[in-house]
Amino acid sequence: MNIYLIRHGNAERTKAGLSDFERELTKEGRIQLKASVEKWKNLVDNFDYIISSPLVRAVQTAQIIAEAFNYQNEIIKDERLGGGKEVSGLIEIAHSLDGDNLAFIGHQPDFSNYLSDLISSGYARIEFKKAAIAKVHFYNRIQLSHGVLEFLIPPLA
Repeated sequence: MNIYLIRHGNAERTKAGLSDFERELTKEGRIQLKASVEKWKNLVDNFDYIISSPLVRAVQTAQIIAEAFNYQNEIIKDERLGGGKEVSGLIEIAHSLDGDNLAFIGHQPDFSNYLSDLISSGYARIEFKKAAIAKVHFYNRIQLSHGVLEFLIPPLA
């Protein structure tokens, strides 16, 4: 099984009258994300499921990825990826789905922590930039510290 952790693209800044939940991708964030996703297609064949944080910027990121990969299923929105959550939620989601390639779209600092927990029994300091993708392979079921990091690609363009 392969888990792909994808951080949302660059989003508008917090401002009065705009909740964190509502922040959208910026024009530059969309451009950078689209360029990055095109390069990912050289390394990733497809996704069986795309699971996103329900925050607007993450859902917009998931939609761009779905379009680029001609993804035919519905994007799954799950509160357990909404920010400030534990990796156990991601593992629960993964165990509930029947697929070999699962894409999770979410936020920092969660994704750096998730990646560390999935590949290490200690603490791995990981810089997870906006519009970056990481692939973690598991030989069997997903378990803490049993994943193999195959790549972590920063944003392109």
